[in-house]
Amino acid sequence: MAEKIQLSPSDATRLLEPGPLGLITSRFRSAENVMTAAWMMPISLDPPLIAVAIHPSRLTHEYVSKSEFFAVNIPTAELLAAAHRCGLESGRQGDKFARSRLTAVDAVALDLPLVGECVAHVECGVVGRTAFGDHDLFVGEPLAVVALDEAFNERWLVETDAGRVLHHLRADYYAGLGRAYRATLETDE
Repeated sequence: MAEKIQLSPSDATRLLEPGPLGLITSRFRSAENVMTAAWMMPISLDPPLIAVAIHPSRLTHEYVSKSEFFAVNIPTAELLAAAHRCGLESGRQGDKFARSRLTAVDAVALDLPLVGECVAHVECGVVGRTAFGDHDLFVGEPLAVVALDEAFNERWLVETDAGRVLHHLRADYYAGLGRAYRATLETDE
């Protein structure tokens, strides 16, 4: 029989994952970058706000800090190798779009690139930034949100290939959801 084991406090971050993985795109002046992020979350419904944690040493941190804009691009498992590369390499070493074979396309509302191969995009203006431990939490207000209709319709359509978005588990381990469950409650008559 399986038993529950004691874990370290640092394992708490892994227990709260997997959430969908994001490829964070940014631009400062004419320089563009893409970075993999697993630590993202919605933080408000009214107004809609999302947050992404970015380490201060990352080039994306510099670009988002200077431009005050970023986009979250949601990949599927087809982009596993590219997403992994974007999380390991620095944009300071050259063009990560090219090295990862990703297509930079124009955003809908902002002057920054989107990842053309991704199934959804959330373009955000930065409305807050706070340091927590070794990461800064950038709070973004969504200014444009688009998704492939085969991937998302009020929820991720995980029953389809397009809706199986990539989730980060740990290091080089990833997953994709394959089944949706719908809860129903019995009513008292």
